[in-house]
Amino acid sequence: MLALVPLIGYLAMFSWIRISGRSMVTSGGRDIAAIAIAVAGMLAVGPAELFFPSTAATVFGPIVWLALAAFYGLVVSLIALTSAPKLVVFGRTPEETYPPLLRAATRLDPSTIGDANQLQVHLPALGIHLRVDGQRGLDHARILAFEPVGSPRFWNALLGNLRHEMAQSPAPAPRRGFAMLTITTLLIAFLAWKGFGDRALVVEGFRDWLWR
Repeated sequence: MLALVPLIGYLAMFSWIRISGRSMVTSGGRDIAAIAIAVAGMLAVGPAELFFPSTAATVFGPIVWLALAAFYGLVVSLIALTSAPKLVVFGRTPEETYPPLLRAATRLDPSTIGDANQLQVHLPALGIHLRVDGQRGLDHARILAFEPVGSPRFWNALLGNLRHEMAQSPAPAPRRGFAMLTITTLLIAFLAWKGFGDRALVVEGFRDWLWR
């Protein structure tokens, strides 16, 4: 049950974004952090159980979980910092992301040139080529640079401009996300059924899992 709580929160947030017709633009590092939080529960009852430091737990008790959480946070931070810079768009397909990206890039470089067929944007003054990556038809897209552009100033400026342009774009039709919402509702119902049906067993199991 513990493994499903962060995942349900992740699915609930993005199903609401998709159904409401809104969009969310974030950085690649924040996207990695969100995914890491979503799967944290499954890691806690999976690999963390397999490699749990039982000897340390007998000495320090539940405090050992803080050390494991800190280690997990450091690993996620390392992955986020060393991954290629990119922007991630939720709630819009790659085709729907391209026009706002072109307008956002034009605000940074008025001489920006776009290729709608390839979903690519060229900023000549900055010497940067951008592309919209993702499965066509799915409302999830990534914006990456062909060159190794590591300037946080550029990506932060593009992020702010793209958020502004996305807010001005019309909501897609038809709305998406109903399947994800259905799955989320079923998971919540399962948790409620198990939690209220075997409340004493759940509390005892959680206590045994936390205190070694």
